[in-house]
Amino acid sequence: YDLHVPEEAEEVHRLQREAIDFVQTYFLEDVEEDYEALSIPYSIINADVCDLLLLASSNPRASLQKWACAVLRVMHTLAHVVSDLSAHYFPDIQQQVLGPYYNHIHQEGDQLFLGTGEQAIPLVEFNAKAGKRRDSAIMKLLHKRENVAADIFDRIGVRFVTHDRMDALLVLRYLREHHLVPFPNVKPSRSVNTLIHIDKFRKTFRELFHRYRNREINDNEFEQILRHSAQFRDVLSPRQVHRMFNRNPFTSKTYRSMQFTVRQFVRITNPLYQFKQDMNAPIDDSVAQARFEAARPYYRFFFPYEVQIVDIETHQNNRSGSSSHDTYKQRQRKAARKRVLGSLLKPRS
Repeated sequence: YDLHVPEEAEEVHRLQREAIDFVQTYFLEDVEEDYEALSIPYSIINADVCDLLLLASSNPRASLQKWACAVLRVMHTLAHVVSDLSAHYFPDIQQQVLGPYYNHIHQEGDQLFLGTGEQAIPLVEFNAKAGKRRDSAIMKLLHKRENVAADIFDRIGVRFVTHDRMDALLVLRYLREHHLVPFPNVKPSRSVNTLIHIDKFRKTFRELFHRYRNREINDNEFEQILRHSAQFRDVLSPRQVHRMFNRNPFTSKTYRSMQFTVRQFVRITNPLYQFKQDMNAPIDDSVAQARFEAARPYYRFFFPYEVQIVDIETHQNNRSGSSSHDTYKQRQRKAARKRVLGSLLKPRS
């Protein structure tokens, strides 16, 4: 930021006020009973950003130095959130990511389906998350070492809740066969399956297929035996999950799902190009004229979103106890508070 530019100086001031409000609301008003009560010193509240930078560079044992660092940490994260270019085009991104899914969701009476005809898969729920609250995004970034906005992969997401785990697998197949998910654009490091033990499923499938091929069972028997087989209950243990996958440390070990991050290629209309189409007058500045003439019809870029598939029994378990979203948020908030306030947190004597 160039503080000699009034607009940028004003933005820095807004970031500072928002950072102080955020610390006060989420880290000070509801501190656990294990810690002494804290309040932001008036000298920090009334300081400008240059004062904060000078204080942050002073004696590291001083209380004001620690407070200045805490506010600057939150300002740093806020700067990434508000400077995310894709936020300016979020409605268009939402439509391009979620629109194709809605085209495949159908209601027949009280029953929801993915697809139509013989390939239709009954659903208990279909949920689409079309944005992330600003405070939630800030909290998610603050608890990470790499707290930059590019690390938020679930600003947009879809969740399929099926009647059983067999249907969860069928949903996954449907997404691939109907090109709703371009699998070459799936991020492997964010692909996790803790819902179904795939190796045991394959073994059961092969055994049943052998019986089917020998005409010992028919089509319906094949499906019913597979759908109700015990291997759908035999999932990975919590220890296996955390050994096999680099999971979010604040996700409960009992949380179960199939989920992955997809990078969707989106196209956003370039407003400068439309302006160029409507304007005939030349521009005096040669550099501006060159950029104006080079304007393309679209901005094109990849945008990440999350897909989650779960059966109804697991979905209900995920919403209770240590797996619940509220409990997850509490763990995340505690970690963010510790990262931001650090040694300012004093245990009660």
